[in-house]
Amino acid sequence: MAAPTVVLITGCSTGIGLAAALLLAKDDGRRFKVYATMRNLEKRGILEEAARRQLGDTLIVKQLDVTSDESVTEVLQSIYSAERRIDVLVNNAGVGLIGVLETHTMSLVREMFNVNFFGVVRLTKAVIPKMKENHSGHIINITSIGGIRGVPFNAIYCSSKFAVEGMAESLAPLLRKFNVKITNVEPGPVKTAFVANSTEMAPVYDDEGVDEETKQLLENAKTKMMSAFATVAQSPEEIAQCILDIILMEKCPLRYQTNKNYANVVSSKLVDPSGDAEVDAMFTRFFS
Repeated sequence: MAAPTVVLITGCSTGIGLAAALLLAKDDGRRFKVYATMRNLEKRGILEEAARRQLGDTLIVKQLDVTSDESVTEVLQSIYSAERRIDVLVNNAGVGLIGVLETHTMSLVREMFNVNFFGVVRLTKAVIPKMKENHSGHIINITSIGGIRGVPFNAIYCSSKFAVEGMAESLAPLLRKFNVKITNVEPGPVKTAFVANSTEMAPVYDDEGVDEETKQLLENAKTKMMSAFATVAQSPEEIAQCILDIILMEKCPLRYQTNKNYANVVSSKLVDPSGDAEVDAMFTRFFS
């Protein structure tokens, strides 16, 4: 029997990371050994219960803070010591931010990028040398349609995802030389705990620093976003299945849109070098 594929997933306490860890670890063919990581181990209950009841040694839960060089180094060393390799890295850990750009503190902006972009950089930097040495490996980044199309009141979140997209696109030709794959998984709306509770979509701003018109535009935009989540959002389990499908592909794409409702976003952007069509589309959707 072939050795299982060793998979490291970040951000597994909830949502896509949790669903992906459970799906891969429960694989009937026992093709995967999953290292499910999270910053706060107090949220490990669901994963540990699954491991105890039915998954055995196919699922291992570890603490990992993607914003810490030391944490990343410690976890990877422990996995390499046990497995000697990481076959698949799923950069899933991320945070959202909806609000008015001019009210975001720089510390908040740095915090967002430290998780959403620099966290991806830390893990990617750490696994590339072994993958190149083995001439095998796959890096999967959970980005977003918001990494292709800027969405009003999501300026920092979209910027962080755009950065991941650019990094992956730049790395892809070199990694191919070493038979290492890289894929950006681009979901649209996903039904996670963050969006299920509308109160968590509250803007991050000081009321005194925002004019009344902008406040109202933000509230209207939030309503439209929640409408999209109610009508076209996918479940974390659907995204997890896409991740599994991608891992099993012999030849995988650089970009993979999980939701057919957003399948034309990339193509429509690439045929509009001026960028005006994107701005027009977002203006029409949110402000007209």
